[in-house]
Amino acid sequence: MNILNALGADSSLWLIGLAFGLAVLLIALALASLSVKRDKSLQRRLRQLSGQTTASGEGEKPLKGQLKRLLFRLLNHLAKPAKPRQNWQESDLRAKLLQGGFYSPSAVNTFLGIKVAMLIAYPILLLISPIPGRLGNLQLILALVGSATLGFFLPQLILERRIRARRKAITRELPDVLDLLVISVEAGLGLDQAISRVSQEVKISCPVLGGEFTLVSLELRAGIPRQMALKNLAHRCGVDGVGGLVTMLIQADRFGVSVGRSLRVHSDSVRTQRRQQAEEAAAKIPLKLLFPVLFMIFPAIMVVMAGPAVIRVSQNLMH
Repeated sequence: MNILNALGADSSLWLIGLAFGLAVLLIALALASLSVKRDKSLQRRLRQLSGQTTASGEGEKPLKGQLKRLLFRLLNHLAKPAKPRQNWQESDLRAKLLQGGFYSPSAVNTFLGIKVAMLIAYPILLLISPIPGRLGNLQLILALVGSATLGFFLPQLILERRIRARRKAITRELPDVLDLLVISVEAGLGLDQAISRVSQEVKISCPVLGGEFTLVSLELRAGIPRQMALKNLAHRCGVDGVGGLVTMLIQADRFGVSVGRSLRVHSDSVRTQRRQQAEEAAAKIPLKLLFPVLFMIFPAIMVVMAGPAVIRVSQNLMH
């Protein structure tokens, strides 16, 4: 006899809800742990320079710390079967996680552990639901394979969506940040001081790019060379506009060109590119509105305008 039939309908619903809640809790804890940074010397130094607390474990409850360590161990064990065999594949995944805003050194293992956990959790949720009782053997196998595939690739889809959202936000925020950077440099600040000042000013209006500039400023204050810090910025953003800005700053620093003049020229080009993109998007609006108007709005207008005439003609023909 099926276990669900033995427990009854109410018990099965409670069991499904409990299993689903546990799965959601596991995924939420794992996603939250992606952005957790380990307490290494460089990161501790960065936190000291930014005025934050030096002891990351202060105020943290022992039970919460034990659960976090247990979750990390579980995800690390689950990540072993999905570990990339090639170094370039792992580097590509780490680059995508950086572009998605996950800077933890253990982000790769955590992400792979989430994928394997969801690969196992989705078929289990399907099995304990009432759906298998309504399916045949072949349909059940296909449903299990489909749910496992969905669970394995869903974190990747969520990561890709987050990357696209961050890139879009960075592209939108770049002209404003560039203008403020130009003003700071032309006012007499050095490039390092200008980056630090801009990161403080745009913290609210441009949170994504402002956070990236904050990381650049902290890396510079921690002793990382400027070229390396700027390359890390381009690597984390993954946007052509930021890559061009980094290339321009490195070349201006290397050849002794005026940074303020180079920034102004680059800012004008970014503004022009942004205006061209807006004009291109505006030119696509009529084509995008054609099919909704033709198939949804136009029939309703025809019914309202021609409906009374059609009814009157039909009534006259009947008489």
